[in-house]
Amino acid sequence: MPLDKKCWGNYGTLLRKRMFQERRFNITVSIEDIRIESSTRVTVSGLGKPGFWEPIREVKSGWDLLFKQGVLADFCATDGKVTEVTFSLEKSRRQHLERLIESQGSSV
Repeated sequence: MPLDKKCWGNYGTLLRKRMFQERRFNITVSIEDIRIESSTRVTVSGLGKPGFWEPIREVKSGWDLLFKQGVLADFCATDGKVTEVTFSLEKSRRQHLERLIESQGSSV
């Protein structure tokens, strides 16, 4: 089932803004926090399934809303369960943040 456009698109924007504000290229978030922050209707147990995250990590059509907001997702499953997801900026957003950090570093 493809991602709900509104909540996951908004969550991608929130993650991207958070990474830029914190000057971080990636951020790791627990499944429980993802459930709350994204306002998704997917249960915590549903978010804990690797099968939920695999098409997002692979940027499959219908599951690419985070990518469209400049965010990639990766995870490791332990005993068949995902407990946290690491989100990172895609290449062009990462390069933009690098330039921003460099320009601010020279003015500090």
